Amino acid sequence: MKSKLNHTFFSAAVVVLASVTVLDAQPPGGRGGGRAGRFKVYSADAVSRGLPAYNSTCGYCHGARGKGGQAGPDLIVSGVTLHDEDGIQLAKYVRGPEHSKVLKAEVSDSQMADIAAYLHSRVIYASGRGEVRLAEVLVGDAKSGEQYFNGGGGCNNCHSPSGNLKGVGAKYDVATLQDRLVMPRAGRGGGFGAANAATAPYATVTLPSGESFKGAPVRITDFDVVIRLADGSTKTWARNRGVPKVEITDPLQAHLDLMTRLSDTDMHNLTAYLATFK
Repeated sequence: MKSKLNHTFFSAAVVVLASVTVLDAQPPGGRGGGRAGRFKVYSADAVSRGLPAYNSTCGYCHGARGKGGQAGPDLIVSGVTLHDEDGIQLAKYVRGPEHSKVLKAEVSDSQMADIAAYLHSRVIYASGRGEVRLAEVLVGDAKSGEQYFNGGGGCNNCHSPSGNLKGVGAKYDVATLQDRLVMPRAGRGGGFGAANAATAPYATVTLPSGESFKGAPVRITDFDVVIRLADGSTKTWARNRGVPKVEITDPLQAHLDLMTRLSDTDMHNLTAYLATFK
């Protein structure tokens, strides 16, 4: 689903989605389940499988929790999602001409069913028909979260409890902690106390002479490049066959990479660990 989809794919509606865990009480295994209002509730196992499948296939464009991202719009208010059942309509759209002309997604029926289960779980909570209990966001194990923070997650490469994350457990409630964990640019400040400028992508323009300039990308095409420097001024260069060279650096690339492998368990464990940073 890595694409900028046509807006006919979407319908207006649905209240803001809270970044909370799936708390359905359906028995594990399979993809079936009960209903929350008019929405089908899928099993916890299907939703758990759907999270990494969504993150690796759709998440970069459509964002954490399906709320829109780098290029693709919000899937939670998608007309296709809202009228889908068991991934059938979603698969038909993703494999259809409108999506395929932007990107041909290689997704099996099984993967699509799990992705659908995950997206439907977000729709339920966005619509207020699920049992949203914010206190139950804090369901992870802090010790396991610490191990992931310093190990597989690689979080300690940029963060520390006594440094840039000091006091975040006291500053934010657990729902906001989890939200900032998976969507570090969302909200005022763009992360755990960092200024937007500190986390925004920037461009490095290298001239044939070797001189280089860094700034916020304003326009980058095959024919010209415009960046805004730290003092607020802009610089413009004509481009010819990739000269001058332009590199885009995203300070939050590690977070984007993490989203392709972050499981619900790791997310909740990390949230529990961050909550101890008083």
